[in-house]
Amino acid sequence: MYLLLELAVALVVLAIVGFALWVTLWSKLLRQGFPFDEVETVTLSDGARIVLGHLKPRSDAAPLPPVMLCHGLAMNRHAFALDPERSLAARLAAEGRDVWVLELRGAHPETRNAATHTSTFDSYVEVDVPEAIDFVCAATGAPEVDWIGFSMGGMLAYAYLGALRGGRVRRLVTIGSPARFVRHPYRRFLALPGPLVSVAGRIRYTPFRLLALVVAPLMLRRFPYRLTSGMRPWNYSTSMLRSAMANSFGDVPMGVALQFARWIHQGRFDSNDGRRDYDAGLQDIRVPMLVMVGSRDRLAPAGVALHAFEASGSSEKEFLEVGRASGAGREYDHLDLLLGAHAHDEVFPAVLDWLARR
Repeated sequence: MYLLLELAVALVVLAIVGFALWVTLWSKLLRQGFPFDEVETVTLSDGARIVLGHLKPRSDAAPLPPVMLCHGLAMNRHAFALDPERSLAARLAAEGRDVWVLELRGAHPETRNAATHTSTFDSYVEVDVPEAIDFVCAATGAPEVDWIGFSMGGMLAYAYLGALRGGRVRRLVTIGSPARFVRHPYRRFLALPGPLVSVAGRIRYTPFRLLALVVAPLMLRRFPYRLTSGMRPWNYSTSMLRSAMANSFGDVPMGVALQFARWIHQGRFDSNDGRRDYDAGLQDIRVPMLVMVGSRDRLAPAGVALHAFEASGSSEKEFLEVGRASGAGREYDHLDLLLGAHAHDEVFPAVLDWLARR
């Protein structure tokens, strides 16, 4: 009996050590440097911290405001700058734009503190977004910015410009950003029982960063499509897949994750206390807005992204579903719009054109 117990303990210890070695090894092999000219860590009014990666214009600066890019749920600032030449941040800088990439509170362990532990999506909207915009405007002397939001980054713009009546944004681009969850494909999986919610609430952060790093070395172009939610593996090289998984994902305060789970389950888009209806606030958006979505997006299907376009009060707006029907050479899933091998040629030009308009 004791021998079996000792053997079981030994196997558990070996598994833990093996797991730690696996993560450490691949972390060193797959982690890469990023081309930001400056990286600013900013302490916000509530004590939380955000990071702003800055890329200066690589050509004659266009007489246009700085561009701010905001990542999606469980991502980080590196999602916009994985490739020094072909990433969206690099492409904007090459066109003469002053580029600032926002990394929200809690995405990386280095910026966590007590102020971040209980944060929600509302914390992002009410503090991170407006204070990040204020910082960039103060640093550049510009009165406003252009905003590009990928996935949740676009949802933040919807909530900030709509329900909160925020300002200092000249033009808006959202990429794969839902604004309604009534028909979301994951809805039936998120009927979270009370005990599970209670347990999750005791965990401060979701471990997405670690999980992505564990999975990264297993990624291949032939990886089963059904197991890659948000990605069509053949739209990448194997090295791109592994780099994306190892470098572009971040953790999320548990309050944010639970708020998303509630939205998807209940079909809502509102503040955590129910006092602000972000969905209803879409009608108060007035800035020119380009809404982009992938033709095969499984996380933000065309219907839930189209709702934001139709409901917004903007008098200048366009909707683009990127896929073969719109002239692209392939169909696009969620992450393909930002990280895919052909996004540089088939997605980014529409973004650049929209932001170049006066």
